[in-house]
Amino acid sequence: MSAVPATRSVVRGRIGKLEVIPFRGAMGAELKGADLRNLDADSFRVLYQAYLDHLLVLVRGQALSDQDQVALARRFGELELPPAANERASHQHSDGPPEITVVSNLKVNGVPIGELGDGEVIWHSDYSFREIIAGMRMLRVVQLPPAGAGGNTRFCNCYAAYDTLPGRLKNFVHGRTIKHDTAYDTNQNLRRGAREVADVRLSPGPSHPIVSTHPESGCNSLFLGRRPRHYVNGLALAESEALLDELWGCMLQEKHIIEHVWQPGDIVMWDNRCTVHRRGPFDPATRRELNAVQVRGHKPYEAPDARNRPPHPRANLPGRA
Repeated sequence: MSAVPATRSVVRGRIGKLEVIPFRGAMGAELKGADLRNLDADSFRVLYQAYLDHLLVLVRGQALSDQDQVALARRFGELELPPAANERASHQHSDGPPEITVVSNLKVNGVPIGELGDGEVIWHSDYSFREIIAGMRMLRVVQLPPAGAGGNTRFCNCYAAYDTLPGRLKNFVHGRTIKHDTAYDTNQNLRRGAREVADVRLSPGPSHPIVSTHPESGCNSLFLGRRPRHYVNGLALAESEALLDELWGCMLQEKHIIEHVWQPGDIVMWDNRCTVHRRGPFDPATRRELNAVQVRGHKPYEAPDARNRPPHPRANLPGRA
């Protein structure tokens, strides 16, 4: 991620000078000058506004404990506990807070200490398979593979994806919903206790609007969740598959995407309500551990006047900064 030094917002508080430095391209900003263990109210407001304005905030050089991470995330809202059936099973080695999800390929006595291993994690938004989706998601580096071993994370701006849809397609998706399959997880494995589903029209899961209006920014984004085994309600199966393929193709254009190369001490916070993300695979012979905390979001909705809502400032429309 490269920064745009010409556009900065600077405040002064008890922890010193803060700088919000937007990244070039689709989304994201770096917050400089912050110790996330000791944010006063004014400094937290700067962080929170940067999160809404830029969809993702990176803070480098931090030394947070599990407890510090949980305390910071709680300032964003009510925390979402990991699903007991799978993610919490990762804590066989840990006496950390129950709000922490370990994302790791490490094993102790042959048992994984975390989830998601070392393979690719497909494009997705967190907890889209629930009625109430995730809001802010925070990842903290614990240990990383050597530089160049992989495991970078890509993020996509779904405000921009909506605002740059062809007019024909944008008109077609307003008022339509997608059923978000809950039988399979992000690694495309059958969830514990779920039954295999052959016909996506029969998959269990909530239905969410394709056009999602953000409850704080008031702007629209695409809300697709993830690609496999989803279904556009009311369409023939072939029509649903074709529409989803077209929407994902429009969304995952490089102009909507940034890639984060992790460094020790990194904290990344992003708005799950208007983004999707993907992790690349990494060398299984290396060690990688990140700790995640997630804030409870909302039930997605399309505002009655959604067609008339203004674009988000980071929508990257022609002529916009």
